Amino acid sequence: MKLIRFTVANSPNPRFGVVVRDQAVPFAVLQSKAGKSCPYLADSQSYLANLPDSQRAAKDLLIWAEQHLGELGNGERFPLNTVRLLEPVEVAALFDFGLTPRHLKNSGETIGKYENDNSQTAPLLQAFAKAVMAPKAKPPAGQPEPLSYYKGNMNTIVGDGEIVPWPAYTSRLDVEPELAVVYGNEKQPVSGFCIFNDISARDVQATEFVGGFCLTKDMANGNQLGPYLVTADEVGDPYNLKVTVLVNGHVKYQGSTSEISHKAEDVFAWLGFIAPIKPGSVMGFGTIPDCTGCDHDDFIDPGAEIQITFERLGTLRCRFTEPAGKLLPSRWPVRPQIQKYHA
Repeated sequence: MKLIRFTVANSPNPRFGVVVRDQAVPFAVLQSKAGKSCPYLADSQSYLANLPDSQRAAKDLLIWAEQHLGELGNGERFPLNTVRLLEPVEVAALFDFGLTPRHLKNSGETIGKYENDNSQTAPLLQAFAKAVMAPKAKPPAGQPEPLSYYKGNMNTIVGDGEIVPWPAYTSRLDVEPELAVVYGNEKQPVSGFCIFNDISARDVQATEFVGGFCLTKDMANGNQLGPYLVTADEVGDPYNLKVTVLVNGHVKYQGSTSEISHKAEDVFAWLGFIAPIKPGSVMGFGTIPDCTGCDHDDFIDPGAEIQITFERLGTLRCRFTEPAGKLLPSRWPVRPQIQKYHA
């Protein structure tokens, strides 16, 4: 199943539903039409808290909808291309792990190229590179393997088709396509998977290795999730999915989830060791290697239309706006494509 939260024209209230062919259909409509009532499908929070019963009820309604879609009229089903797809669940917490070592190596080399002569940041980057490549010590008995993460800004979470304002403080805005898992509950920890676009300002990142990635990660609309929550049975092997990034309709980056080093169970074990995990907690596994500007030192320009496609998970779209005014001086050499915004 592809579960969605969406709004329709002239109605700002989010609806929780499912994709039926090319239509967005609210569960409230399906329950009314099918004569089947399930309070677990009122919203995504209730759905996640009541897995696996809620998933079974949703699948029953999806089967009914596939057989009776033609009986639904205007206001009961909506073409997907006419709705606004929100983040697919009401997010309780957002964690981003660094479980793709080759991306960390690639991006570290690019950042290091521009920071090599900086006496303040170069030692931090060198220490980070050593830590990433060093063998990990075995955890104490009874403790799961520690996995590094940072917490996402809950004020910046958005869904599909969003506009990302270009921050005045960066000249290297970057996409970061990630596989994300959404936590359900103790009975069914994996509720499904979605795409996570962890947008980053690369030319300020080195200054924030100590103190947290604030300017780097916390810009408006900088945490993008969607377009759907795809249930595990439909995903198959989430750690073997092709990833493609199109910019202005042309392939720019390609990669695979096969380089993710740990599974959802490892992430849940570590987080659960620290504190109970709430339904609706979202965990990104780490940026897909070769799928960012920082992997290649080949960045995206202002005004670009971006499509991030994960096999079986769909396509997550956004657009980088052009800067609203003059950009602040960059810590890195200004690319020719950005020069006009500094003039």
